[in-house]
Amino acid sequence: MKPAARIEASIEVIDSVLAEDSIPADSLLTTYFRNRRYIGSQDRKAIAELFYQILRHKIILAAIWQNVTLKKITTGRDLMLTGLIYIQKHTTAAIAEYFSGDAYGPRRLSEREQKFIIALSTFSVNQLTEAEQWNVQNWQLHELKNNFGEDSYRLLDALNHQAPFDLRVNTLNTTRQTVQKRLEQEDIKALPGQYSPVALRLTDRRPLGKHPLWVDGSIEVQDEGSQLITYLVDAKPGQSVWDYCAGAGGKTLAIAALMLNQGRIVATDTVDWRLDRSRERLKRAGVHNVECHVLDETTNKWVKRQQGKFDRVLIDVPCSGSGTWRRNPDLKWRLQESNFQDLLAIQAQIFLKTAKLVKAGGRLIYSTCSLFPSENMMQVQRFLNENPEFSLIPITEIWSQVLPSSCPTTESVLQLRPDIHQVDGFFVAVMQRCLSVD
Repeated sequence: MKPAARIEASIEVIDSVLAEDSIPADSLLTTYFRNRRYIGSQDRKAIAELFYQILRHKIILAAIWQNVTLKKITTGRDLMLTGLIYIQKHTTAAIAEYFSGDAYGPRRLSEREQKFIIALSTFSVNQLTEAEQWNVQNWQLHELKNNFGEDSYRLLDALNHQAPFDLRVNTLNTTRQTVQKRLEQEDIKALPGQYSPVALRLTDRRPLGKHPLWVDGSIEVQDEGSQLITYLVDAKPGQSVWDYCAGAGGKTLAIAALMLNQGRIVATDTVDWRLDRSRERLKRAGVHNVECHVLDETTNKWVKRQQGKFDRVLIDVPCSGSGTWRRNPDLKWRLQESNFQDLLAIQAQIFLKTAKLVKAGGRLIYSTCSLFPSENMMQVQRFLNENPEFSLIPITEIWSQVLPSSCPTTESVLQLRPDIHQVDGFFVAVMQRCLSVD
């Protein structure tokens, strides 16, 4: 495909994202490629990179467009034009060449668009609000500043760049060294993770969905930060573990491997299709100690019968996803402040509900993929104040027992950051229930 055709393809997918409120951007991109199998791997890679680059900068691009044209941005074409000029720094001549109306490329520039390009050459982003300049909503900037102060700007800059591509090696099937050698034989360079002993980071993104290592369950795509959460669950073979918000089962799979397929894992979610994906992955990975259940009104009595039976309960609660904005840029503008307040209430409810599942001496592990303090330490502190039978276990204490790498924090909880740790922005707190529970 010519560059113009790649641009047009990216515009088409961006239009579908702008028109859809509920389907994630990555799912829409996957569907687009699935319906166009004739697109080659290199073209898919280029289209995806451009697609995500534009979406990651949507807030500032939309603000620039509105300031210059005095109209709200409505189309993927508008976003793309602004992005090619502002982010990629293409010249007016290059833009005209891409938007020439040739076959498979974008239609020719209109007079209005030509005027926009000229006006943009003299536009200064200093005319935008601080939040717009940093490509976030006002309330999101406020949340980050509450947590990180002036250090927020370095973090925000990192969130506007592409995320790394990490794999988790399934130790039920193979070893990290074996997988690394196999990939290198195919000219796929993969480096050991900085913290997780089962992580490999690819230096170049590759489609691995049909690779033999994927097909036989030897590898899974999983950010290294997410892998660390499963280690901090510290589940032992033979124990009972509940992955309460299991989703598609990424952490469930990793916990099962650490438990050597021994013991009981319950994986639950409120959406059945997510658990269907989990069941497929569990089968492929050779995991057989997991039972999946949908949480709905029909399972309430069953859940009550499970109270006080689990050594470990992991609650990776629904959250803003701010720590994953590099991968899921649509979360940044789709989540409004009013919906965020609803999320906080849901997190608190899950916290209280799942605490009852933990046996005496067992542990409750609270995690998010968020950088916002109101979702993280503030939730933990509120829970501990209201539930004195639980106490916080310092992360450093658990880390030294389960991971060979140096702990990246001296705090009692773990807040991972893309700019410092080069992983997604995960938060983890581990609480233990006292041995005598009335």
